[in-house]
Amino acid sequence: MSFMEKQVTNNETWWSVETNQGTVFLPTDLVRQEPVPEDASAFQDYCEGQVQSWELIQGYGARMSAPGYLDCTDWSVFGTREDAEAYLEEMYGDSEESEKEC
Repeated sequence: MSFMEKQVTNNETWWSVETNQGTVFLPTDLVRQEPVPEDASAFQDYCEGQVQSWELIQGYGARMSAPGYLDCTDWSVFGTREDAEAYLEEMYGDSEESEKEC
């Protein structure tokens, strides 16, 4: 994944959407906050599986992204920037060090 870069947002508002295939985190600019969506159809285009519930949360988004391309991992959201950065390091490590070992 050498072309992918770590990306951590500022503390923002997110939708935490529970589906029958897991939790999906969506930036609130994809789905309006006011008025709060009354049914799952507002989220269905952005989620795999059936939407079961949703709520607004605050946190730091973390993902890997390829600048200039559409390639990216799903967002994960954390209470602190440090937790978001630690997650990326644990999940994806330092790709430059990995390439040198090969």
